[in-house]
Amino acid sequence: MNVPVDVIATFNTFGKIKPNYIRLEDCQHGLQTYKISQIDQVKEEKYAGMTMLLFCCSVPVGEVIQTIKLRYHIDTHKWMLVN
Repeated sequence: MNVPVDVIATFNTFGKIKPNYIRLEDCQHGLQTYKISQIDQVKEEKYAGMTMLLFCCSVPVGEVIQTIKLRYHIDTHKWMLVN
């Protein structure tokens, strides 16, 4: 599963990126926004010569904390929800 998603992120003065919110489409085709409560791990990856950042994040969904993985493509500036 590689699903393009909307992400609101911030950058610090050193250029480090931090995802803060993710927006997903629900079953009724409405957009739902979720706050990323914690970033558990950040890892740099390379696929086919492209540099990417993989973020393992915790997101509260109702009463449950879900762990998600977001991949940021540095060259194209795109975010993907990955499995």
